[in-house]
Amino acid sequence: MTAEDYALAQAVITAALVATVLRLLKFFRLPGLSLRDWFTLLDLLFPYVEEARTRSAELARRFYDQQRQLHRPDQPRHDLFLAGYRPDWFREAMEPARQAMTRAGASESAVAEVALRAATQVENGGRRTQLRAVDSDPVVVGWARVATGRETCAFCLMLVSRGPVYVSAEGAGLDTDDTTAHDLIATGDKAALDELMTRWHPGCDCKVVPVFNRADWPGRDAFLRARRIWAEHTQGHTGTAKLNAFRRALDSGTVDIPAMSLAA
Repeated sequence: MTAEDYALAQAVITAALVATVLRLLKFFRLPGLSLRDWFTLLDLLFPYVEEARTRSAELARRFYDQQRQLHRPDQPRHDLFLAGYRPDWFREAMEPARQAMTRAGASESAVAEVALRAATQVENGGRRTQLRAVDSDPVVVGWARVATGRETCAFCLMLVSRGPVYVSAEGAGLDTDDTTAHDLIATGDKAALDELMTRWHPGCDCKVVPVFNRADWPGRDAFLRARRIWAEHTQGHTGTAKLNAFRRALDSGTVDIPAMSLAA
């Protein structure tokens, strides 16, 4: 399974879930949806989200296993549990969409936000499974965030351009201790950057891919292009001005988004 195959299979899972959510939401576009009705809606949606999320986790597990076998055929299979899910986690994740949905005559954008947030929870089943594997696997050197080119924004591409998040200084190929490596890997606060790497906006379809070889991993060519394009359009800027400058370049059409994604 290639990274492109993985992304396509995940897109099929997510699209089916979104279609189900939109179909069920038709019955809840009431004049002033009550809090009780909102929780009833979430209880109705949860089994569908949980099932799709489990399928995402299983797909991610297959992709991880195949990548591991490709790069480390000498190693036995690395066992791990799939990322689980609970109704209270789903309620918490959907809370930002509640206010708009409980207004009289919920707008199309409110309905779309519910669907997009549900889709993100499904995608996270795969992401969390990959991240858990990386955290516990002694032979992997790190993981990377890759864009598909379908639902990719400036924030996503900024993180894609950062490249892999390495488990240790040794994994990054740096002959130094981890503290020094942090300064070499990123000029900013690495802990903050690592935390940003695991943020996914509603509707985001970025993928987590394992890195077993620093010179050969899914999406590496797209990362190199993203790093170059990011540098070109943010030169001379600092802080949040970098992201704003990059966003303007994307909006102007001068940046080829597919060139920085798996679609390239």
